[in-house]
Amino acid sequence: MNHLFRAMRGLSNAVADAAGHPATQIIVLVACILWWALGGSLAVLASAVSIGGFVLTQMVLNQQRRRELALQLKIDELILAKRNARDEVAGIERKTEAEIEEIRAGRDPSA
Repeated sequence: MNHLFRAMRGLSNAVADAAGHPATQIIVLVACILWWALGGSLAVLASAVSIGGFVLTQMVLNQQRRRELALQLKIDELILAKRNARDEVAGIERKTEAEIEEIRAGRDPSA
């Protein structure tokens, strides 16, 4: 199962990367125009574009989430490695807005 998950994650990353390339966007635009010019059904085209857009959006968001988690881990590591840094700032993204404001103001939210 883990092997399948990694394979699907790799496929998702590859498709998301390819979809974000400007050449891919131009190809999709040209294909849509050709579909319409050659008398293809607009309902089919609209359905395909809607479904494709939804799937690609989810792939890109998933990829973005992984990158954000990796970046947060790197930042947390730097905060924890720096002497005199406030350790409560590491992992702050998991706190509520009120707790973040308390830390920003220099107060301990757990007190």
